[in-house]
Amino acid sequence: MSETLLIAGTFVLALIATIALIVVRRRLDRTHQTRVETIEHRLAETHSVERTHLERPPTLRELAVVDRTDDDRPVYVPIVRFDLGMTEAPSMDLVFEFVGSTLETVHPILVADPDVRIRHYDVQFTFGPSGLFVSRLCQRVSVPLELVDRLCRDAKYRKFDLQRDVRDGDAGDGETPPVMWGDCREYRRSDDSSDGAGNVR
Repeated sequence: MSETLLIAGTFVLALIATIALIVVRRRLDRTHQTRVETIEHRLAETHSVERTHLERPPTLRELAVVDRTDDDRPVYVPIVRFDLGMTEAPSMDLVFEFVGSTLETVHPILVADPDVRIRHYDVQFTFGPSGLFVSRLCQRVSVPLELVDRLCRDAKYRKFDLQRDVRDGDAGDGETPPVMWGDCREYRRSDDSSDGAGNVR
């Protein structure tokens, strides 16, 4: 009798734990989706066609989970992409105008959330000809968190200061932030060991 009760009790506890896990997972998924929608909405507001002269505003390509803290909170790398619609490579001045405006838009949203930890930001740019046998180039600027914090908090720190510090801090490996102008594919190769990603699209 006692053995039957023990088995039944174990089964009930396992069922309760499973239900609780499903509820928490759904709540986290809803929170993640709300976070993504908020960022996309703000990017559309701050980078409208009228303001940027681009065909469409930038998109949040990924909110990638690349690590976890000691208390199991996810560590993110937000990836924002600009489709420039030009055949030639953009100037670095133009690139950093967009990098700076992106960070000033996205970072305050994410740091306001106590559950979010950021490793760094990637801002990607596609350009060049596209067609049946050729695809657009994709280059990225990776900015470490300390530079993003400074850009958003220090009014004297401007976009050209950010450009200088990213350039001077780039180790040239194409992987470790800061990265001045790296291949977008390098990010995927350097992040193969991550524990998963929250893909947006």
